[in-house]
Amino acid sequence: FDGAAGNIDIATPPDLGTAFSFEFIVQADSWVTSTYKYLIDLFGSSPVGRFIIGSSNLPGAGLSIYDTTGFIPFNASPLEDLKVHHIVVTVDGTTAVLYDNGNQVSSITISASHGIDDCTDAFIGSDYLGTNQFFNGTFYRARFWNKTLTAAEVTASYENATVPFSDQYSSTASPL
Repeated sequence: FDGAAGNIDIATPPDLGTAFSFEFIVQADSWVTSTYKYLIDLFGSSPVGRFIIGSSNLPGAGLSIYDTTGFIPFNASPLEDLKVHHIVVTVDGTTAVLYDNGNQVSSITISASHGIDDCTDAFIGSDYLGTNQFFNGTFYRARFWNKTLTAAEVTASYENATVPFSDQYSSTASPL
């Protein structure tokens, strides 16, 4: 991903239900919180189903979720330091929680009508067209769960490695 082009197309995203989690180990090469940059964009036939995790055009909002009603900001911007981060977003109905490096940093209320299971395609690193809102940086890992990870599970995912996190995902690691 270079900020100008590139994405991963998931032509058939999994059915996640109303309780789900996303995990990203990611490093931004640049991060401006008042522009759209998407970690993931799941979508279906308009107007059914749309779910985004990324930055919005709301100044200072940091990471946000789009849930078909609009962008809801976490008001936390862990990626702006341009270091490797373990980001987990959990959703349990209408509550979304943002974790950074195993620690809860924000919780927001989202709409239950996001229709994530109506989504028929997904892009990691860009918008649903694959032509805009490109993420500028490196994805080391992306995982999805069809359950809401607990805080203990998020911490375990962050710490579960045979080598230290900083050695595993350094600036010299090869990008996808």
